[in-house]
Amino acid sequence: MRKPVIGISTRSFKDHGNSLLGMGEEYRLAIIKAGGIPLFIAPINLLDYGKHPTKEESKFTEEEIKNYHQILSLCDGFLIPGGEEIYDFDRLVCQYAYENDLPYLGICLGMQILGNIDSFFKGEVTDDTVLNQTEINHYQPEVLFVHKNRIFPSKLFDILGVSEISVNSRHHYHIEEKDIFKVSSRSSDGLIEGIEIPNKKFMIGVQWHPESMISSCPVMLRLFKALIKSCNE
Repeated sequence: MRKPVIGISTRSFKDHGNSLLGMGEEYRLAIIKAGGIPLFIAPINLLDYGKHPTKEESKFTEEEIKNYHQILSLCDGFLIPGGEEIYDFDRLVCQYAYENDLPYLGICLGMQILGNIDSFFKGEVTDDTVLNQTEINHYQPEVLFVHKNRIFPSKLFDILGVSEISVNSRHHYHIEEKDIFKVSSRSSDGLIEGIEIPNKKFMIGVQWHPESMISSCPVMLRLFKALIKSCNE
């Protein structure tokens, strides 16, 4: 059977003053372990994202959008990883997946991008996230299990097969409810930790980082396998 190609959106960072684009190895490895082929998706405009990090400077032209769609057409599904800021290329991936009903898995910022999809159809790149102000510190990158999440009846529940799960946590902001998505998981202090778009084959977002938990919590690999399975279907 042909292995599905999963496009993984890149993230910008700097190293010794040099601008770099890349992806976390754990995302790449999770896709390979699940049976897919990871594909590095980089922006195709001339903007140096290391020198111009703000999303206001990342607006694509119509020609650049066409070129970006050419890259996206090579993918059977998408994984949008965590990050610091929503860019125009994130909007393009999410909107392309929605319009073509292609599998999409959003992790951390990738979930928040999915939660902002209603603004994308207006040609906007908005960020409706809210600063966390609860009794749990949701930014503990070195801690394996930070809190428990409840999993409600949903596609996410069908995939994981559990109603409660312990997760890591690396985010300062969260999203609030909107009509465009269904909430599939909440943390023990009530923050949204999982969403999905109704009537789509596979458009799921999770706020935690399952790619970092596969070795310690094998159930997390099911999420990536479900992404691959949805591509094959």
